[in-house]
Amino acid sequence: MKPTTSDHRADLWLLLACSFGTATANSVIFAVLGDLQDTYHFADSGLGLIAGAGFLTGLLVQLFIAPFADRGHSKRLIIIGLVLAGVGSLMFSTGTTLFQFVIARAVVGSSFGFVFPAVRALAANLDPNRSGERMGKVVSVELIGFVCGPLLGGILIDPIGLSATFFVFGLVAFVTVVIVAPRTFPALVQTGESQKLSIELLRHPRMVVAVLVVMAIQLPIGVYDALWDRYLTDLGGSNIMVGFSFALYSVPFMLLSSAGGRIADRGEPQRIALWSMIVVAPFVFFYGFFDILWIVVGLNIFEGVAQAIAYPATVAAVAKAAPIGRASAAQGLSGSAGLVGAMIMAFTMPSVYGHYGPTVTFGVVFVLMVALTGAAAILHIRLNRAEIAQAQNLIN
Repeated sequence: MKPTTSDHRADLWLLLACSFGTATANSVIFAVLGDLQDTYHFADSGLGLIAGAGFLTGLLVQLFIAPFADRGHSKRLIIIGLVLAGVGSLMFSTGTTLFQFVIARAVVGSSFGFVFPAVRALAANLDPNRSGERMGKVVSVELIGFVCGPLLGGILIDPIGLSATFFVFGLVAFVTVVIVAPRTFPALVQTGESQKLSIELLRHPRMVVAVLVVMAIQLPIGVYDALWDRYLTDLGGSNIMVGFSFALYSVPFMLLSSAGGRIADRGEPQRIALWSMIVVAPFVFFYGFFDILWIVVGLNIFEGVAQAIAYPATVAAVAKAAPIGRASAAQGLSGSAGLVGAMIMAFTMPSVYGHYGPTVTFGVVFVLMVALTGAAAILHIRLNRAEIAQAQNLIN
């Protein structure tokens, strides 16, 4: 008996709840890094250490543990991830030193690697003909969670303090565990390929294209994670303004990401993702040329519009390039690749920002985004030409 549309809808809502709980725990740090630095007096390089630690653990988990979802352990991975999100938040709540904050961020960051690849793989495979649309919804909820973290964090910090703010977000993660633990999760298709390592997927050229685009689109995330709070604060923004900027960024995703996913379903996801990057990258470049807060926030909104079309297409491109039985491994590999770029940016760009300012910082990110997108586009064109030539040879 095939699952009904209502079954798919219930499964999707369950998966979205998992993404939301994990995203909020991971993103509250965006709005409080500057406050942690001001309160505990560590250097600018400490911002990169805290942000980068989460990327590093998320990378390792996605690369080596996410494939276990393909082997029938998707629910177990998701529950573990939610628990780690809660534990890491409580560690932030009780921490007082840079070392403790780095460890706490590493724990919270690992939750991302446990939850997101499994959720994305499951959502994409609920109905393969609508994978782009479903990826749009998943991405939208992920972003809403990432926005609610800094938005509510920015609102809560002043009245209740840093420790209590982290405690609240840890509680959200644990409540999510209680909600989803009794539920039944959908299963992924398993094959003999499901036992292989994620890195082995790079022998598929289409997967290489998808991974390069994911890396390009996630490079700015590392900068935003480590520097957005600092940058807007330097421009005169308050904690509430930092959170508000994330909220404004999310509005296009809430309105357009499902439509962006449907566009990917009707066309070729990789091609759509590549063209979208032509629009996304310049916004990152422009951030460094303005020192007026409202202009920077306005650019952030327009970037959100471009990302709402581009990001669902990149995730759908990964799903389409994945061999049968490798859905979660493919999402884990692409997520790991994206985190490599984001982690490098988080570790290095705070020091660049401190020495050279925002123009050089965002300019470097822009150049790297263009280079990765260009490499993906060249490979994509070559693959298309090879496929056309092969088809013509078969006809002749």
